[in-house]
Amino acid sequence: MIRYGELDSLRGVAALIVLIGHYLMIFPAYESYRYELNSPFIVYLVKETPLRVFFSSGNESVILFFVLSGFVLYVSINNSKFHYPTYIIKRICRIYIPYLVAIIIAISAKMLISHNNLPFISNWFSKSWTVSDSPAILVRHLFFIGQYNTDIYNNVIWSLVHEMRISIVFPFLILPFIGKNLKKSLVYLIALCFSSVLGLYLLGSGVKLTSIFLSFHYVTIFLIGALLAKYRHILITFTLKIKKPIKFILLSLAITCFMYEGLIGEIIFLNNYIFRNYVVSFGVCILFIMSVSSETFGSLLKHRILILLGKISYSLYLYHLISLYSFIYLFYDKLSITVILMLSFICSFLLSSLSYLFVEKPCISLGRYLTKRAKKVDLAIPADHPLTR
Repeated sequence: MIRYGELDSLRGVAALIVLIGHYLMIFPAYESYRYELNSPFIVYLVKETPLRVFFSSGNESVILFFVLSGFVLYVSINNSKFHYPTYIIKRICRIYIPYLVAIIIAISAKMLISHNNLPFISNWFSKSWTVSDSPAILVRHLFFIGQYNTDIYNNVIWSLVHEMRISIVFPFLILPFIGKNLKKSLVYLIALCFSSVLGLYLLGSGVKLTSIFLSFHYVTIFLIGALLAKYRHILITFTLKIKKPIKFILLSLAITCFMYEGLIGEIIFLNNYIFRNYVVSFGVCILFIMSVSSETFGSLLKHRILILLGKISYSLYLYHLISLYSFIYLFYDKLSITVILMLSFICSFLLSSLSYLFVEKPCISLGRYLTKRAKKVDLAIPADHPLTR
């Protein structure tokens, strides 16, 4: 399977954007920003100007993760050697086991470090490490069971709940994509998008962050990535032939889509998370194609720092809040908030690097080892299964 290093770098940049956005959320002025209200000018800059891309695009970055997952999974599934048990084992080793290690560390840190006499920082910060532990809460977090409050220990895990759910059923969801023409694939995708939008609209504001209905919505984001992967060669070939000014316009369009929320601002009808997610997904698709077909943009993404950032991106996503919460609880009354953020930032990268070396890489190796054994004991899907045709 061809691996696109540029996309790994984009994932790394997205993980860094999530980190920056979360660090800013501890400031009440940033957290409580509303488009229709007068707010500090510095907050306006990072919310409604092009600076938003780097400081306030956390949700957009998660959409990038989902599109990328759909892209990568389609490429890995759409081949004659695909075996479902092998696929599931590798996904569990790649996603769940590193998550399990991180959530155990988060739970332990919360129990050992958090305390009730910390002064108010922001409503967002107060949602985490403040709920009493219980067996039910622990079981749900350890096993991804049910719909539960993911803010308690490490609020980034909400996206991993959807990631794992969708990964389990994704090979079957892309069956209508395999062997179908573009028209039929688009009809299938649009039908699912319409169904998910209708379902969420009928449910209104009662949708929880880990809701099955929300997973259905994110399935469509995965499928957008899958459709991009299916026609990637045609799109890349076409983009390679266009002139640089057109490429620049396309890249600008992608960035504009990525900062769509800040541009729309007060127009509530257009600035809802469902419509916004599809606009961002469109921009992400352009970004992906440009990253592998633009020599200038591609060479920038191949910088060794961005490549390293891409490698540790999953661990950075898992550990940056654990680091942030820990440092604030330990040093809030001893150091300035600026120093705390700087120390936490450094620690986040240290923890991520250690996790990549001693958790992620061994888990990937474990997945390969287990799948080799699985094939030996004939756990693979039969050769005549639809997914292997």
